[in-house]
Amino acid sequence: METMHGSIWKRNLYVSWFTQILALTGFGFVFPFLPFFIQELGVTEPAELRLWTGILSSAPALSMGVMAPIWGIIADRYGKKPMILRAMIGGAVVTAAMSLAGSVQMVLALRIVQGAFSGTMAASAALIATHTPKERLASSLGLLSSSNFIGMSLGPLVGGIASEAFGYRNSFVIGAITLLLGAVLVLALIHEPRPTVELEPAPHPVRAPGSTILSRLRTLITPSMLTLLVTLLVIRFVKALPVPFLPLHVQELRGTLEGSASATGLLSAARGAATALSAVTITRLGDRIPKLKLVAWLVAIGALLSAPLAFTPGLWSFSIVLVVGTYFLGGIEPLIQADLSSRTPANRRGLLFGVQTTVGNVGWFLAPLFGSVVSIRYGIPAVFVSLTIFLVVTTGLTALISGRPQPVAGTT
Repeated sequence: METMHGSIWKRNLYVSWFTQILALTGFGFVFPFLPFFIQELGVTEPAELRLWTGILSSAPALSMGVMAPIWGIIADRYGKKPMILRAMIGGAVVTAAMSLAGSVQMVLALRIVQGAFSGTMAASAALIATHTPKERLASSLGLLSSSNFIGMSLGPLVGGIASEAFGYRNSFVIGAITLLLGAVLVLALIHEPRPTVELEPAPHPVRAPGSTILSRLRTLITPSMLTLLVTLLVIRFVKALPVPFLPLHVQELRGTLEGSASATGLLSAARGAATALSAVTITRLGDRIPKLKLVAWLVAIGALLSAPLAFTPGLWSFSIVLVVGTYFLGGIEPLIQADLSSRTPANRRGLLFGVQTTVGNVGWFLAPLFGSVVSIRYGIPAVFVSLTIFLVVTTGLTALISGRPQPVAGTT
């Protein structure tokens, strides 16, 4: 397997890693600064601002959740590379269009379209999971995940500076160009071989082309797989809960809007770097010890570190505690994805990542809306109190699941 496919899967991994950095950098020019951008559009009343912040953060999760399984099935039939190109080009178009938005309602419409057509990480992860040797799956997905967070570091860092220097609209155009550059590199450099039985034999016969989505899902999702997907949903909810409100919290801690975009960019960059470091360090342990037990420990540490966030008054001390906690939470999703992938036939992994995206996006959809309600009623610090409570509950859930055997999908 290494002799025949080694150079291909490794090249795809490294190219995907780099192009994902470009993609997430492009997105990072826009989305961390939406709370500031919509203030320019006239939304300044605090309760209304927090409500729109939650809505705009949730909107793409809903449309992406609906479309992800459909894109996953198309990827299994026609290839993962076209889906990566679809996501990057779609993201570029929406990001460029955002620069022309004249109202918060137009921004909302574009966010919904963005969710339906983007999803670069899920498409790339499906490609890597299909062609990577099983014994290298956790570390490979960890490396790919690190690109996500490197891009999420560079985008807000450079985007925050660009936004204050050139304005948000021009910054969005730069982000769109970055996404298009990533698409060109994918088109030129990624090669998608057909899966062979050497890579991952399917444990059951492939269904006829006319199989329905429902029948494919029934063969994929066993009760044990369902528990893992529920875990992923809860983890995504927990991780997404504070994110939309960080810019507003930074603004509150600083006492002024001026300069808050740069400060938010620096904090987002530090969090992205911590998550990227986690993805290439902690996830390597998942190749040697049980992944779900490692997840349980990471969530427990995250709960402990999140406890003081709501009561930390200074921006520097708040940022340090948040970044350290982010490091321990950063490797969780790649570990769960690797565990799910290792239990799924290669010819179903496109659908698997579609389902994972839908499940994760339920958490992404609910978390900002929940955070909006909490922040409007009790203030933004209460969002971080809620974060700690959910992490404690998640610790119990992951500890329970990690002690149960997880059979391979399609087996009895």
